[in-house]
Amino acid sequence: MRRVYEDYLLPVWRNGKSRVGLLILLFYLAMALIGPRLVPLDLRSRFSQRYLPPSLAHPLGTDYFGVDILAQIVHGSRLVIGLIFLSSFLAVLLGAAMGIARGYLPGWPGRFLEMIITVFLVIPTFPALLVVAAFFMDKDLGILGLSALIALFLWAPLARAVSAQVLSTRNREFVEASRILGMPLSYILFSDIFTVLIPYLFVHFVLQLKAALEFSVGLMFLGLAKFNPTHWGVMLNYALYQAGALYTPQGYHYVISVVLNIVLLVIGGILLAQGVEEIFQPRLKEYE
Repeated sequence: MRRVYEDYLLPVWRNGKSRVGLLILLFYLAMALIGPRLVPLDLRSRFSQRYLPPSLAHPLGTDYFGVDILAQIVHGSRLVIGLIFLSSFLAVLLGAAMGIARGYLPGWPGRFLEMIITVFLVIPTFPALLVVAAFFMDKDLGILGLSALIALFLWAPLARAVSAQVLSTRNREFVEASRILGMPLSYILFSDIFTVLIPYLFVHFVLQLKAALEFSVGLMFLGLAKFNPTHWGVMLNYALYQAGALYTPQGYHYVISVVLNIVLLVIGGILLAQGVEEIFQPRLKEYE
């Protein structure tokens, strides 16, 4: 645990960009974990309170139906944050497994895995995700199923990069020593090779957060995932197309509130990713 703190957490905190990005993500993570317990949500329509401006009673105002916008954002953050973190984790898990197998396995098994990776690399990612999601739009995939669907179109670039790293690592001295000592394949893969890849996987996990957020919001915005009225993508769809908030000056705060939270979360992911890259990839590091 001390090594994790010294090798990963402390450098991330010392870097200015990653520190700001981490604080933003921690803010939304706290919102998702404890926010719904502190901010009650009442989805009953109250048209007499439609498009109320921000006030002490409603810090972000109310929407077309008279529902508090802040309460919706807080309760929707649990699904948004859960989707992006779980999608990123599954993408890194699948990409690492496929990349390690491709880089280590000789002959036709390695070439077969290379073919699979190449196919997923050349597929137009978001259009393909929309087509696949359309087949499941009437089914309740749950957060795990939807995260797996998003991760299915995020893992391939990591797998290609990991396979190249493994190809350059598998003939190094410590791996050869394990082979000579008769160590099992599982030990070589997960103790010798995987440990070398941990910093790279950590960087890629952070980089995936932004893409996972864009994909999840896009699916919800287009109505290709199970309906959840508090998901930010659904709220944005309501604000733009259902409630006509763009065409009503009293409703501008509805659109702005949703968009600002999405943008702020994306900025947090970008800053954290840039800071982590500067730390673990010295060629990108900038000294302040």
